[in-house]
Amino acid sequence: MKNISIITTLIISIHISYSQAYKTAFRAEMCDCLTTESLKRPLSENTYKTCFRETLPKFANQIDALIIEEDLNQKYLLGQIARRDLIVEIQPELVYTCTTYFEYLERGKLSKKLIAQESINESALEAQNQYVAMSPNAYAYFSRAQLHYNLGNLAESEADIRKSLEVNPNSANPKSTRNELLLLALIYEENQQYEKAIAIYDQVYMGVYDSGTAILRALADKKNGGTISNIPKFSEDKLSSVNSNSRRNGRASRSGKNKEAGQQDAKAKARNEKNRSKKKSDTSALKKLFKIDN
Repeated sequence: MKNISIITTLIISIHISYSQAYKTAFRAEMCDCLTTESLKRPLSENTYKTCFRETLPKFANQIDALIIEEDLNQKYLLGQIARRDLIVEIQPELVYTCTTYFEYLERGKLSKKLIAQESINESALEAQNQYVAMSPNAYAYFSRAQLHYNLGNLAESEADIRKSLEVNPNSANPKSTRNELLLLALIYEENQQYEKAIAIYDQVYMGVYDSGTAILRALADKKNGGTISNIPKFSEDKLSSVNSNSRRNGRASRSGKNKEAGQQDAKAKARNEKNRSKKKSDTSALKKLFKIDN
């Protein structure tokens, strides 16, 4: 049993190392593509998606090689999941490893702020002051905080956010105050208080597919001198865990071979139907994420 455990650990370590190796090459290819495109035209979200589509086929075999699964339907599903995870996981990693991508995201943040500044004036602040005086609730304070932030009044904006959190009965729940906390994190970044901003991003992070928060965290950490090793390891062993579960399921299936043939056929049929359904669902989700037409 001990030898089996050692061998299993070794296999998992090899797979993780192989995964890290291909992702390093994948990031380099993505960065080269983005840098080349930036010389032709300003980068955009569509440019990023185009580079991803061009890069992914070069690494498809390496992605699939990490999946230990005999059942072809299940292997396909796990491959789709791995590709979907790669879409969201690679973005914060590129913040650290690709200067072109980092600068593109920073320009985007600045552009949004400048556009917001152009659409407001001091008279809007007067109206917001009246609103707070008439209805001093959490939303009123948060609205004025946004206005102050766009006007560049960072101290006033922070004070209003704290007041909004103070009067909000759900202030203990980060999900209920997500917008307020994200604005506070941006204020901390403006004041170069990056560690405070990072702490907030960790607080409001909603899971592996919350790529927006993961990117904001990476940007703040990068400006604070951080490296790619600072990315939280929320799902580093995900593939290894999935492969382990698949092997356990396979052993359980083999141990039940002495059951009646009719029961096996019924279960196999149900499993195939479920796999086909999952395949359609995962493929649809992947297309939706990339906005690929059927």
